[in-house]
Amino acid sequence: VALLPMYQLIVVWGSTRKEYGSMKLMMMLMAGSIFIFTVIFALYTEVGQGTFDMEVLLNADKGENFQKVFFPLVAIGCGVLGAMFPFHSWSPDGHASAPTAVSMLHAGVLMKVGAFGVLRLGFQMMPEGGAYWGPALVVLGITAALYGAISALRQTDMKLLMGFSSVSHMGYVFVGLGVFNSIGWTGAVLQMTAHGLMTALFFLL
Repeated sequence: VALLPMYQLIVVWGSTRKEYGSMKLMMMLMAGSIFIFTVIFALYTEVGQGTFDMEVLLNADKGENFQKVFFPLVAIGCGVLGAMFPFHSWSPDGHASAPTAVSMLHAGVLMKVGAFGVLRLGFQMMPEGGAYWGPALVVLGITAALYGAISALRQTDMKLLMGFSSVSHMGYVFVGLGVFNSIGWTGAVLQMTAHGLMTALFFLL
């Protein structure tokens, strides 16, 4: 639902390479949505109580093997939306081609939905899978933080610079999620809040 207006906002009112940026955003986030829907229906089937109620799904017994198989699908599906490395490339291109107001919405809200999805649908819904795959998420987060920062230093376009900077900042969020404890999760939520406010205000300037 969120993809269609975002696509229209970029392709109609965007600037340089708006067709490329909007289509890349649409295709990558649509692919991520397929992973997310797969996990949701797998949870529905595994629990077997005929409901999508989050509280029921959270408290139901889910097998360890099920969690280990489907947690990566959550991480990829929501990670695409959260610009997690190596599924991040839509984000800088989307920032660069979008109008300023859309870039503010993109950085301040859209990317946070992805990281929050990893926390809620991944780590809280499938804790055993999260414990198993958490170290991999930490590695990807560290890679994103370094890659995004180095790439940002090479940019001459301010929107591209902020796009890669966002990838770097979101890397810290995924590191916090991947350590799989309350301190890390609290830090990840604080980083999401700080990054959302800071980046949106940078685009406003």
